Amino acid sequence: MGWSNVGAYAPLFAADPSPFAEARFKQRDGLETYAVALLTDLRYSWKRGGCDWLVRRHTSGEALGVLHLYDLSHEIIGQQVPHYSVGYAVAAALRRQGYGLETLRHLLVQAADLFGRTEARALSADGNLASQALLRRSGFAVIEERPAAPGRAAERLWRRGLL
Repeated sequence: MGWSNVGAYAPLFAADPSPFAEARFKQRDGLETYAVALLTDLRYSWKRGGCDWLVRRHTSGEALGVLHLYDLSHEIIGQQVPHYSVGYAVAAALRRQGYGLETLRHLLVQAADLFGRTEARALSADGNLASQALLRRSGFAVIEERPAAPGRAAERLWRRGLL
């Protein structure tokens, strides 16, 4: 994400009826707060690095959604190479057309090559069946089910080996 792309997020998600669509992307103030954190704190964080990519259709340049790459820690504990985490959001009108699967698979290959990681992780809301199906098709498996807690819905933690 760069400042030039911030304005593209709101039109993609502002009217999205899905309860799973990132609430911060639906309003300008929340989006700007998110962008500032991503472009300052996470971009340069040694332990929690992260970045977003605005996904565009190759032929027309139309914005389709966003990919998130985060938990890019440079900290190695013992011999364990740290994992990274992925996330994604596709505009409501463009869901179920293969864009999420194609872009997530591409991100997994590129990030594994660029960062030398051996594992990717993702979170899904327990009720987000479409996201869970996408993760399964991308080779992820559930490694932990987290029950709902005050202020947080139940979710699943997924893992995919990259070797």
